[in-house]
Amino acid sequence: MSPVPFEVRPEEPAEGVRAFAVRGELDMNTAPELERGLEEAVERSDASIMLDLSECEFIDSTGIALIVRTWQRLSGNGDGPGSRRLALCCDNEQVCRLLKITGVESSIPMHQRRDEALAELRD
Repeated sequence: MSPVPFEVRPEEPAEGVRAFAVRGELDMNTAPELERGLEEAVERSDASIMLDLSECEFIDSTGIALIVRTWQRLSGNGDGPGSRRLALCCDNEQVCRLLKITGVESSIPMHQRRDEALAELRD
């Protein structure tokens, strides 16, 4: 069985939020595609970011490092009103387990449902 082709779908699901839905395997070969979108969102937008990993089948250390760097860049802008945040949406057990083991979920809010992740960013 071959893996699902990698795809990143940028979206704007709510005012002040940019979302990226990731499908397939997020690894050293595919991370640059997601990184381009995240870089643009961090540099040229004042929106918070939601990463929807619901259709992400696998994530390696390159993908995790990209998520952490994005979180660090956004959280480096302060915690006051109008500050930008990152939230994750993930219901794939394997991907969620890896994010928990690596400690990502202790710093970055992680939700099973997309609407919960969006609510986190709007509060």
